Amino acid sequence: MKRVDQSTPWPGLRRPARVLLLLCAAAALVIATHPSPVGAADRETLEALAAGHYDQEFRDHAARYHRVREAVFFAQVGVVILSVWLLATRAPRSWREGAMARVGGRSWLARIILLSGVHFGFALLRFPFSVFRYLHSRQVELRHDPWPSFLLDWLKAVGIGWILVVIVGLLILGLFAALPRWWWALTSLATAVLVLGYLLVAPLIIDPLFNQFRKLEDPVLEARLLALCRVGGVPAKEIWIADASKRTRAANAYITGIGNSRRIVLYDTLVQNFDADEVALILAHEVGHWRRRHIPFGIVCGLFGATLGFLVAHRVMGRWVARGWRGLSGRGDPALVFPAYALYLSLMLVALVPSNWVSRQLEADADRESLKLTQDPETFIRTEIRLAKKNLSDVLPPSWIEFALYTHPANIRRIHMAEEYR
Repeated sequence: MKRVDQSTPWPGLRRPARVLLLLCAAAALVIATHPSPVGAADRETLEALAAGHYDQEFRDHAARYHRVREAVFFAQVGVVILSVWLLATRAPRSWREGAMARVGGRSWLARIILLSGVHFGFALLRFPFSVFRYLHSRQVELRHDPWPSFLLDWLKAVGIGWILVVIVGLLILGLFAALPRWWWALTSLATAVLVLGYLLVAPLIIDPLFNQFRKLEDPVLEARLLALCRVGGVPAKEIWIADASKRTRAANAYITGIGNSRRIVLYDTLVQNFDADEVALILAHEVGHWRRRHIPFGIVCGLFGATLGFLVAHRVMGRWVARGWRGLSGRGDPALVFPAYALYLSLMLVALVPSNWVSRQLEADADRESLKLTQDPETFIRTEIRLAKKNLSDVLPPSWIEFALYTHPANIRRIHMAEEYR
């Protein structure tokens, strides 16, 4: 009989899962070797453009700020991934037995206990990294919210995350136990429903936990912005202002929600510090997303990626259970929480680069739409420069950092695109 290595965390990674991972690797290779049109300019051109718009002192200051944050990000990823797999392979059986004993042998309640322990445990593990980023942002005066406010926001985020982890975790593990062959398909459908539900309630329930919102009080600016929305096909009747200034000096705008919960939101820092042309240009970018149907496209891409992940989990978790890896007693064993959570975090890490690449394409497309809507490349360039200085942006990061981590094209690439549009 062939001996099975019970210590490896990947005993179930057979042909279908390997094919999926190979497809992901091939996609990453294509992405890496075929940059988007917005990134087509050579490095020398971009360096010269950056030197023409920003002084070296600002660029050095922003670069130092971001290199530190990137190092902290990679350190956090390393610590979390190492810790989660150590937990998956070394978690004592007594934890499972203790959870089952506390709830009278009801597996779903034991899963809630273990999911909660994993979620809060890793929230605490990440907490020092969050504190460092908070203090680091305060040091460069990008943030100014006091400690109690920061801690309260962190607790709220952890609490919301706990609700989502428990709901999704129970859904995945419950269907995995009840429907061995088709759980992944039903989980994908259920995930789509949950995503749409979240998009519906987030502006009404979740966002107000972190910011207060009021209607834009400038009738002239409101009329201009709503006219821009109508041209772009956005069904909007009012503009909302978020009190972001209580936390940061950064400026932003976004469209959130679906159906009756849809809102167009501007940071108060944007309205207070940017002129009407600049505010309209920034909103035109968000309208461009709507005009190009990026929101449904992004949802579909996310659900497609989730389905691939569930297919990988179908094979891997099925093999874990079949081989009794690390003492798993069956598909309904609550101890499956630990390796399932490790697999989830690992797949999210694998998805980071391709999802960021897709995001950059959509953002570049929205930039082009904003120029078509406004026909004002000069204001676009001026606004990008002001935003970079307000937000302390690294206007031309190292190529590999932009490729791996950036959800938007680098600032100077966006300026280059606007200059080409002239």
